[in-house]
Amino acid sequence: MKKLTALIVLIMPAFLTYAQLEEKGPGNWIIIGQLKFGGITKAKLEYSASGSDTTYFLFIKDVRDQPKNNYLSITFKNVNGTFEKFYTILKSFFLEENKKNRNYSRTFKLGDKGVNVQYHLLITGRGIKFTTGEGYTYWTEKDIDKLFGKN
Repeated sequence: MKKLTALIVLIMPAFLTYAQLEEKGPGNWIIIGQLKFGGITKAKLEYSASGSDTTYFLFIKDVRDQPKNNYLSITFKNVNGTFEKFYTILKSFFLEENKKNRNYSRTFKLGDKGVNVQYHLLITGRGIKFTTGEGYTYWTEKDIDKLFGKN
């Protein structure tokens, strides 16, 4: 019995150090661009660099009515120029050859999320509808440039 108790006492610290929850401090995320409307963040694009590896975090407010405070996020790495390719896809909706094509649509995987982007006429003019399985939002060309820090 003493041996069993001693064994349990020795094994217990090993189980306690294998934590299921590990709290860390805030990351070193740097904001590239953000869209705000009435003090509410509509979208934000951030990055974090670690050596030669860059990770991007896209935070988006879902524009559907319910739930009111629903946000979605997409994390992706800059493998093979993903950041610039993503920007190019979004901007392609505003090219002369695509402006009149209301059926123009692009579907792709960004990080681990499926994304669909399609033309959408906004009150302020031409825009896009950016959709994931979790929700959607609308952006103008100016919004895209601001989000990607190219304004």
